[in-house]
Amino acid sequence: MSRKLLFVHGINVRGEAYFRSFDLAARKAKRFLKQDWEVVGCQWGDPFGARLNKKGKSIPGYDRTGDSEPATDDAERALWFLLAADPLLELRILPVEQAFGANPGVWIWQQFANLGHDREILDLLTSFGVEGVWTGFIQKIESDQSWKTTVEAITLEKAAASEPVAKAVTAAFLIYLRNVGYPGLSAAQRDELRTALLNPLGGPPMGFGGYLAEKLLHAGGKYAAKRRGQMTDLTTPGVGDILYYQSRGEKIRNFIGKTLRENGVSAILAHSLGGVACVDWLADKERRKEGKHTVEKLITIGSQAPYFYELGALASRRFGSGLPEFFPAKWLNFFDRADLLSFQGKEIFPGHIEDCEVESGQPFPDSHSAYLQNDEQVWKKIAEFLG
Repeated sequence: MSRKLLFVHGINVRGEAYFRSFDLAARKAKRFLKQDWEVVGCQWGDPFGARLNKKGKSIPGYDRTGDSEPATDDAERALWFLLAADPLLELRILPVEQAFGANPGVWIWQQFANLGHDREILDLLTSFGVEGVWTGFIQKIESDQSWKTTVEAITLEKAAASEPVAKAVTAAFLIYLRNVGYPGLSAAQRDELRTALLNPLGGPPMGFGGYLAEKLLHAGGKYAAKRRGQMTDLTTPGVGDILYYQSRGEKIRNFIGKTLRENGVSAILAHSLGGVACVDWLADKERRKEGKHTVEKLITIGSQAPYFYELGALASRRFGSGLPEFFPAKWLNFFDRADLLSFQGKEIFPGHIEDCEVESGQPFPDSHSAYLQNDEQVWKKIAEFLG
């Protein structure tokens, strides 16, 4: 008889995005867990998730500038943070060199026509489970005049320009994945894609990375501060789900509880706000009336549950009340310091929770969706935890 692992998605997941996340979780579980584990889903986002019903009319200065410095600890993370807002940023500040004849960028741009069908890149993306959107993504770039103008203006030799161009394409693909509802890539996968793009775009790099990192770190704060509207687009949907949950969370919790009971779930894997909802359902005093549930283990990834409890904002438990005796005895919580929506809990729920810090290498918000792609730090630990 199979044991059931309930997958509960997090904030800002709707439609196809849910099915892709669930498919990724199911494939990873099949690879890393014992064969008697079956993953079942709980799609609460479509019926109960938040929406801006007037398309953001309530947000003052929605499309204006703001102060948004990258919360990163090193140059590499800072670069990717900035590229997440504007993939072409690095290309716009490349050094200008004297070019004989046509700019090398003209040749580089011509190579984009082949990227959509490059076998090596497609094979790599197949291993990540995202190959189906690559060709459409490249076609979108080819039709974008700003990309054409920026790339063709490059005066550096092809081998010197290949690295920043590859990073630009990779950063744009991460944004595209997010926009079409696919789970994000891990930092290792991101870097593999960047490396695979080097040869088609001009060959191995010639070492301009350090110079550009220094320039970007100097200019990045001012540039990012001019992109508040874009940053808001990245964060508002998630914040909306959190606010909606705080006022209408009972509907979501009841839906999760119904799914849990109908499937005889043994363990829960919950992402982000889904983790908050599961903690609330499992800790609610109504569970005592219903008798002991079948959930023995809880896994949360990128969850705000410890933070809500410390604020006194967790729906099921007042701060200081702790967790009830009928709460699952084993709780594993993953967090990433670069994920601004993840929190640790060992000092908030002492004796109940095991924290596991991971590092995706991704800037926020991609760090928030990178957990399910992390084999070494996440899935191997989940397999150990579930036995």
